[in-house]
Amino acid sequence: MSNKTKAIAFILLNCISFTLSMTINKLVNPAIPVALKVLIRASFGLLFFSPLILKSGFRVLVSNKLSLQILRIFLMSIAMGATYFTYTNMPFTIAISIGFTGPIFTAVLSYLILKDRLKIGQWVAIFIGYLGVLLIIKPHGEVNYAIYVAILGNVVVGLSLIFTKRLVKIDSKNTILILGNIGIVATSSLWAFIYWLGSKYENLWLHAVWVCPSWKDFQWLIIMGFLGAISQMASITALKYASPSFLSPFEYSRLVLAVPIGIFLGEALPGYREIVGIIIILISTVYNSWQGDFHAKSKK
Repeated sequence: MSNKTKAIAFILLNCISFTLSMTINKLVNPAIPVALKVLIRASFGLLFFSPLILKSGFRVLVSNKLSLQILRIFLMSIAMGATYFTYTNMPFTIAISIGFTGPIFTAVLSYLILKDRLKIGQWVAIFIGYLGVLLIIKPHGEVNYAIYVAILGNVVVGLSLIFTKRLVKIDSKNTILILGNIGIVATSSLWAFIYWLGSKYENLWLHAVWVCPSWKDFQWLIIMGFLGAISQMASITALKYASPSFLSPFEYSRLVLAVPIGIFLGEALPGYREIVGIIIILISTVYNSWQGDFHAKSKK
C-alpha cells in the first residue's frame, strides 16, 4: 500500500470519527456544560495515548520548550470548547461548513506570524471565502451568534497549528500528544470547577447552571471521547504520509456525511444563501490549499 493510499485511509477515518463524535454531541443533553464535555474528551484522549508513556518512558513528558507547549495547550482548550459549543448550538451542516474556514485563517496567520508568502490569488481566495462566511451569517436577518464562536475557534485552531508546526521541530510527536492531553485535562478540570462554583453560588459573576449527565448521556460521552481520540490519532498519522494540502480535499467528505446526519437529527436543510456560502468557502479553501502546495513544490 502506497503512502498516499495510507494517508487517504487515515484522513477518511479522521473525518468519519470526528463527524460521528459531533453527531453524538448533538444527541446528549445540550444543557450539559461544555467544560464537562471537553474534560471527558481529553480524559479519554489521555487514556488512549497513555501506552506511549509505557513505550517511551517518562522522558516523553519532558519538553524542550515548555512555554510553547503551555501556550499551545491554552489555545487547544479554547478551540475544543468552541467546537463543542458550536456543534451544540448550530445546525450540523452549517457547523461543518464553517469549520472549513480554518485553513483560510491559518494561511493569514502563517503570513503574519511565520512570514509565509501568499500570492495574490491566495489573498483573493481568502477574501472570497470571507464573503461566503458573510452569506452564512446572514447580516440582514436573524443571526446565530454561535457562528462567531465557531469563527473564533477556527482562528484559535490556526494559531495552535502554527505553534504545533514550531514544536515538531523541537519536541517529539509523542511528547506533543501526551503533554497536550494532560494540559487539556488540567485546564478543562479547572474550567469545569469554576463553572460548578458559579452554579452553586449565585453571588458570583458567573451565572451558571450545572447539569449532571444521565447514565445514558454519560455512555454517549464515553463513546464521544474515544471517537475524538481516534480522530486525533488518525489525523496525525495521515500527516505522516502526505502533506496537508494533499489531504484537505478529502476532508470535505465530512460535508457529504453532514447532510444525511442533519436530516437524521431532524434539522432543516440549508437555505439557498447557506448553500451558496458553503460552495464559496469550499472553492476558496481548495484553491488556497492547492496554491500552497504548488508554491511549496516550486521552491524545491
